[in-house]
Amino acid sequence: MKLWMSWTLDDVGSAGQTVDDVAAAVRALHHSVEQARRAFGSDHMAWGKLRDEANRVAAQALDEGRAVLERGQTWSLALGGVYVQLIPR
Repeated sequence: MKLWMSWTLDDVGSAGQTVDDVAAAVRALHHSVEQARRAFGSDHMAWGKLRDEANRVAAQALDEGRAVLERGQTWSLALGGVYVQLIPR
């Protein structure tokens, strides 16, 4: 199931792309969070908090998000500094 994914990481930026499925969306989110490490410099605690929030969003995407998308509906979640929206294509 192709999806349009958009996401925002506070203090880092926003992006969007087409992904093949929810698992691919989670990989894209984790990749972005890893790349964001540079934006936080030596503030490892702030980056760690963002990473933890992204992990929680990813877990929800794989669970409730997948179920919502299978019904053909849009799923989104904002948690702390992470916002993700997945739209079926």
